[in-house]
Amino acid sequence: MGIQFEGEFTVPVSREQAYAMLSDPAKFAPLLPTYKSVEVKDARTADVTVAVGVGKIKGSAVITLTLQGEEPPQRAAYSGKGKVMGSAFDMATAFDLLPAEGGGTLVKWTGDLTMFGKLVALAGGLIRPLAKKDIERLVGAIQAALTPGGAARG
Repeated sequence: MGIQFEGEFTVPVSREQAYAMLSDPAKFAPLLPTYKSVEVKDARTADVTVAVGVGKIKGSAVITLTLQGEEPPQRAAYSGKGKVMGSAFDMATAFDLLPAEGGGTLVKWTGDLTMFGKLVALAGGLIRPLAKKDIERLVGAIQAALTPGGAARG
């Protein structure tokens, strides 16, 4: 099962400030919805634990998140691999940072999630709306973290 998302938003900080937050796994990971913990492996890689729930099926997933394909200060991109409840998934996300008209930074983002295994067979139809909701929550958390006075999680 593959799910793709994209969108954009503007934040009132410079591209350099946005890049500094989005390209640091220790700062980015706590913004993920259902975040539980992060174990930083090095400056580019972290194991992130998140809570996962699809209907009555609940558990945790560990995502190995790796910063790759970055171009300071215009692009931060991650790839991730993980396992959850008898299933595996691959994900990729990228943030392109452009000067916004009138100041600040326009953040154009894309995300791609591919899942396969038992969880998809059991709850396939529920995964897409839950993923969409979590992505909307992540985008909101990023916007808050990149807005002076915003309520950053973590």
